[in-house]
Amino acid sequence: MDSRLLTTLNDQARNTRNPVVWARAVCRAASHFARQGRTDDALESIKVVRAQFKTELPHEVASWLMLAEGVLHYFRAETQKSYDRIRRAYGLAVALQTVSALPSCAAWMAHIEFNDSKYEQMALHLQETFALATPSDHQAIARASLVLAMAYHLANEYPLARPWYEQARQHAASEGDEATISAMLHDVAAYRAANVRLNDTFGEDYGKEASRASMEAASSINYDAAIGHKGLNFLTLMLDGLILTIGKRFSEALNTFDHVEESEVPPRLKPTIHADKAWCLANIASPKEAWQLAMLAASNIVNVTDDDDVAYIYSRLSQTAVLCNERAYAASFRREANNALERHRSFQSELLARINNIDKVRKNPA
Repeated sequence: MDSRLLTTLNDQARNTRNPVVWARAVCRAASHFARQGRTDDALESIKVVRAQFKTELPHEVASWLMLAEGVLHYFRAETQKSYDRIRRAYGLAVALQTVSALPSCAAWMAHIEFNDSKYEQMALHLQETFALATPSDHQAIARASLVLAMAYHLANEYPLARPWYEQARQHAASEGDEATISAMLHDVAAYRAANVRLNDTFGEDYGKEASRASMEAASSINYDAAIGHKGLNFLTLMLDGLILTIGKRFSEALNTFDHVEESEVPPRLKPTIHADKAWCLANIASPKEAWQLAMLAASNIVNVTDDDDVAYIYSRLSQTAVLCNERAYAASFRREANNALERHRSFQSELLARINNIDKVRKNPA
């Protein structure tokens, strides 16, 4: 069953004689399909718009079309292609002052930059989105609010993240955007779990937070199942596997990880999967296989971009090394983990200061 947003966009496309309004609705539908994992439907919608205008794309249509193509690349885990396409959509919207598309393009620029650890650029594009978006531009405000919430959560400031998660939910609900609500539920669980995993491997108390992360992950998975959402399915499996790993349900975690199509996983995330699987195998008395995966994770950690991931992987590998009776590696991995955690804590303080500066121009959450 289609979401209310998709029904509205289809009605807009059918009931207008304005080719630009029609194209904008179809392009937004393409983005929605992409975010739901309906790649074929997204490609068909993009194809229809290109066929209608051929090489004579009005500038407003061009921005919406390139934005849709960028979103599709993102949900196919083609990060660089996504960033390049969305940047072109944004650049065109800025150059020609395409008012309708600019806030959404800026919000998606911030989203890609957040995931690419480009936090200075992210902050500038969030500021731009909140400054330019009208109150009824639910797509732009929801996306920017979600990015800001994730940034606060990454800085380990959930109380500051919570109202922005709620603002993202409210704007998504206003137009029936189930894909954004799905993303919000996933991100709440994922960032809480990311903080819990550090507590788990560095010997800190995490009982209540682990329970919350487990419940939030279950809510996210159940919501996705209810709406048929399949966008970036490997992230959902990775989150579920992590929750099971933290809960010491090692056999179930391994079964979950086995369903991850590693060909779809970006190189920066693969060492995390390998480290988790190694720890699970070590705990179910498969030390040889565990150590092989541990060494694979260690050899590829150069691809990992964020220090919280580096700290977690090395810390988990240190624990695995102990169980595999590799004491020298355990000590070496622990030193690397501690160094990365120290860098991450410093980064969190810097990120918090950076995003707090956005307060001067952003709309306050309702």
